[in-house]
Amino acid sequence: MEICAQVALFNNQYIDRNRKQDSNMSLDSLLTCATSTDLKFIFVGGKGGVGKTTSSSAIATLLAKYCNKRVLLVSTDPAHSLSDAFRCEFTNDPKCPGVDNLHVMEVDPSDTMEAELKKWADLAKDMHNQDSDNGGDANDEMVTKIKQFQEWLSGVPGIDEATALSSAIQHIESDNYDMIVFDTAPTGHTLKLLGMPEILEAGIEKLQSWQSTLWGYLDVIKGMGSSASLKRMNAKETVANMLEQYKRRIQKVALMLQDQHRTRFVVVCIAEYLSVSETQRLLRELKKNNVRASHIVVNQLVVDNALTKEELAELEGLAEVGTLHLGQQLLNKTVHACRLTTARKSIQEKYLGQLKSFPETQDILEGICELPLLAEEVTGNDALLRFAGFMVRNPPTTEGGGKPSLSNGPKPLYDDQLESLSKGATTDASSSWTPSKGDEVKIIDLVKSAQYNGIEGTVISPIDPETNRCGIRIIYEGKTKTLALQQKNLVFLHQAKKAKKAEVLTGGDVFTPSMVEQPPAVNKAKALLDDPEIKAMIEGNPKFKDAVEDVLSNPMNVMKYFSDPEMSPLISKAMSKLKF
Repeated sequence: MEICAQVALFNNQYIDRNRKQDSNMSLDSLLTCATSTDLKFIFVGGKGGVGKTTSSSAIATLLAKYCNKRVLLVSTDPAHSLSDAFRCEFTNDPKCPGVDNLHVMEVDPSDTMEAELKKWADLAKDMHNQDSDNGGDANDEMVTKIKQFQEWLSGVPGIDEATALSSAIQHIESDNYDMIVFDTAPTGHTLKLLGMPEILEAGIEKLQSWQSTLWGYLDVIKGMGSSASLKRMNAKETVANMLEQYKRRIQKVALMLQDQHRTRFVVVCIAEYLSVSETQRLLRELKKNNVRASHIVVNQLVVDNALTKEELAELEGLAEVGTLHLGQQLLNKTVHACRLTTARKSIQEKYLGQLKSFPETQDILEGICELPLLAEEVTGNDALLRFAGFMVRNPPTTEGGGKPSLSNGPKPLYDDQLESLSKGATTDASSSWTPSKGDEVKIIDLVKSAQYNGIEGTVISPIDPETNRCGIRIIYEGKTKTLALQQKNLVFLHQAKKAKKAEVLTGGDVFTPSMVEQPPAVNKAKALLDDPEIKAMIEGNPKFKDAVEDVLSNPMNVMKYFSDPEMSPLISKAMSKLKF
C-alpha cells in the first residue's frame, strides 16, 4: 500500500540519519569505562514510570555481554519489577536469569532494615535476661536506650535503602561479582539517601559517646558482683562493636556514592515537562553531594520516526483529494495516527531541547542516550537484548573474548580510607589537645600494664609539670581505679561538656534528657559511691540505692525524696557529700 510504503520509508530514513549524526549519544563510553577502569557501581534512577527497571536491566545485560564482567543487578525499589522485566522470579538470593555473567536479586529494604533492628532487639532482650538472672535491674537503662535508638534509627530518612546498599557492597568485597547495577527507587527515595549517611553517622557518634558514659555509670553504681561485672563487660563490648560496625557500613555507603572512579549514576527520564524538571533537580542534588552523573537515558521518543508538520500536511492533502487509494475508515485512522505522533514529536523536541540546555547537562551532552518508542513491550531476555541494542553504537569488541577472571578472594572496599579518616580525625584532635578535667580519653600503648589498653576513662586532674602525667579515672573489673599516665598513652575522645536538656540530631529527631552525655555528674557519682559511709548505707538499704541512682540521673528528683520520712535523712546525708 502506498501510504504504508511512504511511512516505512520515512521511518528508515530518520532512524539511519539519527544513528549517523548522533553516534556519540549512547552508552558506549559507559561500557568502555567498565572495560578499562575500576568501575564497580552503576546507579540507575529517576522519576517513577519512565523505564528505570527496563533501562537498568538492559545496561546490566550489556555489561555482561560486552565487558566480560560478572554483573549483579540489584533492585532496591520496594515495588520490585525486575522479575517482570526478565519474566523470571527473583528473591533476596542472586539468581541467573539465563544471561551469561549476569545474576539478579530483589532486595526489600524494609526487610533488610527489620533484620538490622532485630539485632538490636535481640541484644536488649539478652541484656534484660542476663540482669534478671542476677536478681537486679542494672541493665534496664541500657535496654531502654537501645530501644530508643531502634526507634530513632528506623525514622532516619533513607536508612532502609542505605542498609540494603551496605549489604550489596559485601557482594563486591567477597569478589563474587565485578560490578553491581542498582535499580533504585524513584527520585524522592534517592534524594533522601544522599543526605542520610551524614545524619546517621552523627547520631551513631553521639550514641557511642553516650554509651561510654552510661557504662561507666552502671559499673560504679551496680558493679558489686564479679559475675555480673563480667557479663556487663561482655555486653559493653558487644554494644560498642555493633555501633562501630554499623557506623563503618554506613560510611562505606557514603564513600561508594561519592566515589568518582568506581561509581556512576545514570538518570532515566522521558521528554515531558514533569520528568525533565525532576531530572534537573536530581542532577543538581547529585552534583551537590559529589555523586558523578555520567549519562542520561531518554526513553519513549518518537522524535526521529514521526512525520514533520510539513510532511503531515502533505499526507492530509493527499488524503483529501483521494489519491491514496485507501478505504475511508482506514484513511481516517492513518491520518489520526500520524497527527498523534507528530504532536508528540513537537512536545518531545521541546523538552529534549530544554534538557540539553540545562547547566547541569553541559558536561555530559555526549552521554545523553535517546531511545525510540517501540512497538513491542520490553520483557524477557530477547526483548531486553533488542532494547539494549539501541543504547550502543560501537560497543567494546570483547564479546566472546573469554570468561570473566576467576575470584581472587575477598577484597575489602574503602577500609584504607576509613582507617585514614579515623587516624586523621584522631591526629587532628589530639595534636592540639591538652588534657582537661572531664575530658574523655582512651588508654593506648601501655607495655607493663597492657590490661588497661583500650579502656576509656575520664581526666580528673591536668598534667603535673613535674611528672608530666595526668590523673585518669577508669572502671576496671567493676572497680574504680585512678591512673597517672603520660599524654602519649592517651587518645582524646570527647571534650568535657555541660549537660543539655536535649540535643537535636536531625529535624524532628531528639534524644531525651536522659540520653544526653553528662561527664561531670558521672564523675561526682563515682566519687560519692566510693565513700565508705555511703557504700554501707547502700548495701543496707536497697530502696536507698534506687533513690541515689534516681537523684544522680536527674538531681531535680531529690525533691520528691525529702517528703519521704525514711529516705529524707539518708538523701540529706548523701547530698551533704555531693554538691551538684
